[in-house]
Amino acid sequence: MRVSGVNIFAYNNCKAEKPVITSVYSNPFISVPIIGHDTFEHSPSFTANPIHTHGQFRFLTKEHDIHCFYCKKLMLYGGTLQELLESGVFSGPIKDFVEAVRPYRKRMKKGQRTVFDQIERYSKKSPQTHLSEIIQYLYQNSIRRLVKTQSGILKDLNEQSKALPSEDMRTSFRKFMRKQHKRLYEIPDYEEFNAEKFSYKIDKMIQSIPNDELKAYLTKITTPMAEPEFLERNTIIPYELASQMTKSKLGKLHTAEEFSEYVIMRVQKIAERLGRQDMVRLCETSKDMIHNKKVTIPFSNKEFMLELVKEQLAGIKKTPLYYEMMHTANKLPNSTSSKNSFVVKHRYSDSDTIGYKLLEPAIATVEHVKARSDGGVDDLTNIVLACKADNNERGSMPQYLYMERWNKRNPQIYFNDIMKISKEEQLITPSDIEGMARSVLNEGKVKVDTSGLKK
Repeated sequence: MRVSGVNIFAYNNCKAEKPVITSVYSNPFISVPIIGHDTFEHSPSFTANPIHTHGQFRFLTKEHDIHCFYCKKLMLYGGTLQELLESGVFSGPIKDFVEAVRPYRKRMKKGQRTVFDQIERYSKKSPQTHLSEIIQYLYQNSIRRLVKTQSGILKDLNEQSKALPSEDMRTSFRKFMRKQHKRLYEIPDYEEFNAEKFSYKIDKMIQSIPNDELKAYLTKITTPMAEPEFLERNTIIPYELASQMTKSKLGKLHTAEEFSEYVIMRVQKIAERLGRQDMVRLCETSKDMIHNKKVTIPFSNKEFMLELVKEQLAGIKKTPLYYEMMHTANKLPNSTSSKNSFVVKHRYSDSDTIGYKLLEPAIATVEHVKARSDGGVDDLTNIVLACKADNNERGSMPQYLYMERWNKRNPQIYFNDIMKISKEEQLITPSDIEGMARSVLNEGKVKVDTSGLKK
């Protein structure tokens, strides 16, 4: 998704990851046509190095056990997840799902692993049950426990906000928290439609659709909704932008609001045909927003944290109060750390989506040591492999700050894996590994031992 300026919903700082479209069954070491930029920009040592693209680097996780640079959990090759999705394992009986996915249990994040263990227990009692049925069964207990935890944390934030330096800030914060309270307890309220958010959410949802043609079509018609032209509902959408989204003859010029409603209608028809209740619900809610009707919006950690940082606490950054409130906010459970959060998030998801999301956080992604948004180059010496969950969580944060959350010994485990591959298969040159180590020292303030390259 390309957005002019800063896209607050693009969490992956690896800009080259997203536009690339390749077959998951293609060996990335074989030259195949690709869409988008996936080749490293600077490659002085690549004459002796077969790795020239992000895909080739990620492909190492298919043939080798590689631990995440940050959390040191073993990562999953994305193509493996796609193969499981397309095989129908996720949508079948849970006995088949458990058998196929059990080998990847150790790669799951804490929240997903706890959900999987519960699914495995159910598979012994009701082997023909489906994933979506189990999530529905678990929902009531999970929502009760989750809301109790979340409300306690929000209460602490409310108390801390009394120390904000001005009455205007305190008033704004109270208004912000009233909105979060309504979302937490599913109280209908007026919400403004945001085309960029809709585009982002659809992009996340379609990753678990096995049909590549449908995914490509949905991407085509929704991605442009993140462009600035959609920020104001009465803006006339230029013909060039509209033509990117659909070949249909609309008959006249349309405003952003009219075009948004048209796209939402097209997405909803596809979602209904696929039986995707999560997408249908998003479309129905979005249409209600456009028509100024009250809607029920579930509480979202991601949106809460974004607004908290960018709007509510922007005036007190780097102060003791800012760090105190952020420390409290970071206690909010998310779907990778909490079983209850995962269950509640996927209340309306189908079995394919649930299965996909159980494994998705473990996918290996290319992580720029110095973020590209901060001037980092797209060179092998400036990248490492990290699981998708950690890559997304870091965003464009300076690496040394993000490393404060992790054991400083974890990067050494990752480098040991990479050095072993270098010695056994010569897929990565020692000079490139030394360059990676220098980048990690400069940006992450972590020193790794590469003396093993000489043994």
